[in-house]
Amino acid sequence: MTDTLRALFVLFLIVILASCEAGIRDHDDIVLAEVGNHVLLLSDIKAEVPDEVYARDSLRIIANYKNNWINRKLKVMEARRLGLDQNSRVQKRIGQATESIIVDAFNEAVYLELDDEHVTRSEAQSYYESSKEKFVLAEKHVQYRHIMASSLADAQNARNALMRGRSWTSVAEQYSVNPQQAIRASRQFWPVSTAAAHYESLNHFLQVIGVTEISPIRLIDDHYHFVQLMDSREAGDHPQVDWIIDQITEWLVLERRRKHLRTMEQNLLLRAKANNELKIFDVNTIEQEIEIVTDSL
Repeated sequence: MTDTLRALFVLFLIVILASCEAGIRDHDDIVLAEVGNHVLLLSDIKAEVPDEVYARDSLRIIANYKNNWINRKLKVMEARRLGLDQNSRVQKRIGQATESIIVDAFNEAVYLELDDEHVTRSEAQSYYESSKEKFVLAEKHVQYRHIMASSLADAQNARNALMRGRSWTSVAEQYSVNPQQAIRASRQFWPVSTAAAHYESLNHFLQVIGVTEISPIRLIDDHYHFVQLMDSREAGDHPQVDWIIDQITEWLVLERRRKHLRTMEQNLLLRAKANNELKIFDVNTIEQEIEIVTDSL
């Protein structure tokens, strides 16, 4: 093979390999815009925009983001050309913003040191019992059953079955349009203002009927509904621990992280003092000096 043919063959391989590489390149690496030395990739947008927002209208999202990005980059370039980035006030604000970002990063890193920290259910329950006075219902809460049936006959049969003492689970499974949801919702207490909130008449019944009493049947949105009040807690009562166990657990984890951060801050203060990196001046002395300067003016 001659040198010319060999060179042509090598060039051909380079072109083929480049084509293959372009073919398998991730679509997210598509270049959308370039401003100076800055490049905007599709992957940059997808990393910034939540998936559910991006999926809703990706073309509009891309266009808006690209236009805003270009506008921002052009302004930065022009501001630097004019020397605005060297302005003392701008430099001060840049320094403050940088410090804030670094401090936030430090706090997050300290928090993550306790990332595996967990609070047991027993610990959360103990905290609830020892601090019960902190947990008071702001409004009445109710536990209720809600049947939504596809026909009046089904609703009447379900209502009669409950009045005869038939089990709630079997009634819901036989007559409710969505039995699993009905059964799941009946296991918890709800603020009375939000109980069956989508159905005004049912919400009204829950506020006036007595425990175990069943409301009349109502036709709402092509379905037949009724509710049965099973239990209630008045405003001012203490909630059951199961209602708030998750919130207590989250709060205790957060409180431990805050305590860990406060300890870290104290350690930094002590270390700075030990290394002679910190000087704290007496406020009273400073005030006296300020008064002397002010009087001399």
